[in-house]
Amino acid sequence: MKNFELFVEEVVNKWRLEKKTILESAGLGKPSNRENGDLAEDYILQKIINLKPNYQAVKSKGSQTPSDIYSVARRNGYWHIMLIQVKSSTNKNMIYNLTENDKKTFDELAKFIKTQIGISDYMTNYRKSAVIISNGYVGVYKNENGRTIKHTIVETKAFKIFKKNTTKLDISNVKKNVAIAHKL
Repeated sequence: MKNFELFVEEVVNKWRLEKKTILESAGLGKPSNRENGDLAEDYILQKIINLKPNYQAVKSKGSQTPSDIYSVARRNGYWHIMLIQVKSSTNKNMIYNLTENDKKTFDELAKFIKTQIGISDYMTNYRKSAVIISNGYVGVYKNENGRTIKHTIVETKAFKIFKKNTTKLDISNVKKNVAIAHKL
């Protein structure tokens, strides 16, 4: 998707200006350990880039929205925008799980992106395209064993899909493909 990275930057900036109170009340933008979070996000970013079909992926600068990673791929007849919130811990049993309020805020972001596709100058070529926006979660365990650090995915969850111009799509097939993508 041409201009996807510029579109993400625009969305992040608008979200911070227009939706600041929603983000702050949900707490999704306040990681307890930024360095560990960045390493886990880099690990997941690489996993997404290695998916088939090929996804273009970008990290949200400073985790200023409910999505840490924005990615997009051309699927069979539609564009799939996949939003991922990454949580990590050095304790496998203490990885933060999103609350219902967190998930509602994440849904708000997906809806916001859907509206921005229709008005962003970067998305002019895609306004009439079929687009699926999905949001999900990845829990990452950071295993520090002596001098080596190994990241492992402990849990993945796909939450919801949001549809734009999808009347000609087989939604049950779309849901299967989206679920597979979210498993990384």
